[in-house]
Amino acid sequence: MIRLDNMGFIRKASTVLGAVALLAAGAAQAQSVAPVGGATPQAPSLTPEQVATMQHDMDTALHYKLAPDVLPRLSATLKAIEAANIQPPGRVGMSLDQQIALVGQVPGLDAILKAHGMSARDFVMSLTCVGLTGSLLNVPPGQGGAHMPVPDPANVAILKNNPQALQELVGVLRGGAAAGSSAQVN
Repeated sequence: MIRLDNMGFIRKASTVLGAVALLAAGAAQAQSVAPVGGATPQAPSLTPEQVATMQHDMDTALHYKLAPDVLPRLSATLKAIEAANIQPPGRVGMSLDQQIALVGQVPGLDAILKAHGMSARDFVMSLTCVGLTGSLLNVPPGQGGAHMPVPDPANVAILKNNPQALQELVGVLRGGAAAGSSAQVN
């Protein structure tokens, strides 16, 4: 089992990563708490339309095909973004399409993404997919409820088969903090 601390994602809410993570966290809450279009007690500021969009986006992200080397490329990309002091704005309730558009508009970010073999879409989708897949792997069997989404098995395998790369990514997400206590492979 892989254990990925969501706080590593949530702590960087003012960055590209944080905005993607908030989308992922909100979508996971919406999916596990209420059916499509239902209100969510944990996210009262989201409209039913936003919840439905996030549920759709979560399904899209969970079935995005991750590249086999996605974890080290995400780590390197995030380090380069941080080194360039790029912190684009983000807000809760953005759709994946809105987040991709936002990432595409940030001055200097496109060059960093291209240097790491990614487009704005690849970056947002990969980061969201890893975050959601890792979060869902943390849900104990039988506790996800009837609406628990199922991540793509190939993506699960990438996370489970690359524990060191996953730990490094978690460390980058947490700002270089030791990731050993947050990412575990059992």
